[in-house]
Amino acid sequence: MKKSREYRIVRIRIKRTKRVPAFLTALTKNNIVLRHLITTENEVSFHTTRKNLRIIRKLRYQYGITFRIESLDDDHVLRKEWIVYAGLLILFAIPFFFSQWIWQVSVENATPEQTDELFETLHEMHLAGPFLKRDKPDDTIIRQNILTKHRDLSWVHIHRRGSRIIFEPLAAPIIENEVINDPIKGNLIAKKNGVVTHFNLSKGERVVEENDAVKNGQLLVTGILKRGEKDIIYGAEGEVYADYWIESEFSLPKEITYQTMGEKTYHFRWANEKKTEKEWKVANLPKWFSMIGEVYIQQELIKKKVTIDEKSVEDFVIPLLHQKYLEKLPRKTVVKQEKLLNVTIDNDTVKGKVLFLVNENIAIKQAINQGD
Repeated sequence: MKKSREYRIVRIRIKRTKRVPAFLTALTKNNIVLRHLITTENEVSFHTTRKNLRIIRKLRYQYGITFRIESLDDDHVLRKEWIVYAGLLILFAIPFFFSQWIWQVSVENATPEQTDELFETLHEMHLAGPFLKRDKPDDTIIRQNILTKHRDLSWVHIHRRGSRIIFEPLAAPIIENEVINDPIKGNLIAKKNGVVTHFNLSKGERVVEENDAVKNGQLLVTGILKRGEKDIIYGAEGEVYADYWIESEFSLPKEITYQTMGEKTYHFRWANEKKTEKEWKVANLPKWFSMIGEVYIQQELIKKKVTIDEKSVEDFVIPLLHQKYLEKLPRKTVVKQEKLLNVTIDNDTVKGKVLFLVNENIAIKQAINQGD
């Protein structure tokens, strides 16, 4: 720090007298370089470094010279010193370094149980804590892993805001569990074409393996156990999941108006007051309080208008198509991936095609004929 200060530039301004030429000659003999030497009628000025001031002051007393020292570094915003360059490097390097990381991961618009389960999955994928942006997988891969493990979800919105990632899950439609009471012993066959991903069997013997491509009607799991030349019919039970593609076409108005839920407000109503049309829900309170009145909630509905473009097709249309197919497909079905094939936008209509990669239980039971 001291060494760098010695090399700062100063200006020496000397009142002109007869002794000035001899003084300047003495400076040059002492190896002091005089830069920007300017001579006027009243003064002589030159530039030098601070390290030379000790010798200059010593010679000044010998020649009886008076002068004034001016620091030129005060005129510069940035001084030409290594510490200044190092500081600038650190100034730009630190923000750049921190900008390469994702520092915060959050889950929004989810139940506490969904949030805990999602964070557990994100921990397994090494996406829950600070991590480098370059190590983040593609959104499609992240979404596919989440939807495969959480079959109660139909879609996951992934938003990135600076160094923060927000996961917003969309719950699948609730379908009551079907009560299956099928006493018929049978094999499991494929009800459509696909590539087998995994099995969930309680009975039966596999005929195909994971990653095998199967066709509609093909035997997947047999319910016949062979003991030598004897066949024992005990039936096959379970699920066989496979991936297959669905192609979907859509045609929408270019401008769409929809309603979304806004702010909730709480209101008190006396027991003898009439209900309002805007009432959305009554808050759960102790029974004794109902003798006095009740607290009801009003949910504000906000109208929004969106103009569809290619980006909003991915953010707005594709999740709706996901939801549409999940309502039609059997429970536990997962839409793992999507491919936007094409989008055509004219004056008032948006048309396009989307491919969905669906993972579904394709196994159905086929009765075993005793003569087989």
